[in-house]
Amino acid sequence: MKLRRLFFLSAVATALMSQAVEPAAQLFAAMPDSLIPSLEVNRRKDLIDLFHAGQSAQVTTKLGGQAQMTQLQEQSLVIDLSEQSRMALYLYTTTGNDSVVALVNTVYAPAGDSRIRFFDSAWRELPASKYIEQPTRDDFFLFPDSLSKVQREELMQATEICLIEYTFEPDGSICARQSWEEYLDRETYNRLKPYLRESITLRWNGKNFKE
Repeated sequence: MKLRRLFFLSAVATALMSQAVEPAAQLFAAMPDSLIPSLEVNRRKDLIDLFHAGQSAQVTTKLGGQAQMTQLQEQSLVIDLSEQSRMALYLYTTTGNDSVVALVNTVYAPAGDSRIRFFDSAWRELPASKYIEQPTRDDFFLFPDSLSKVQREELMQATEICLIEYTFEPDGSICARQSWEEYLDRETYNRLKPYLRESITLRWNGKNFKE
């Protein structure tokens, strides 16, 4: 009986150790403070431990708010840094067997507006243009030929502020979603809606992202 219990405890310990070396978790713990100033390294490690333990992975930030880890997988994680901000990362492998980290920071005010950056595994920043051609405002509009140039420009005036929220899909694709619905008044958005693409999916091909 004691031997069986010993084997059980050993198996649990091994499982926990394997979880603790997730690449995404390692990257998160090693992230420079300048990229996540509200969470010092010990609080980041607490989030990882709590998530692995199946508890509510929530800690107090330097600003006195609450940060919560909502997802932790082998290659990705998502952290709600506050009620208005979220951070997500995804680790990609290139065709040359190098690692590229995509880091997305999103602010909700209330519409989501994201910034995406790229790094190597040592957190040295890489040129984003090498990996992604970020969608522009025009990419989210699909106008019929029946609309004149003047009519199109008039409709697009309401979207001079380009608001795009980036999220990672389970397969590593990036979903770029326009968030004008949360920014514009209902009448204006309904007028634009027939001509809008809700989102654009960008897929990783081992070198960069392509639609």
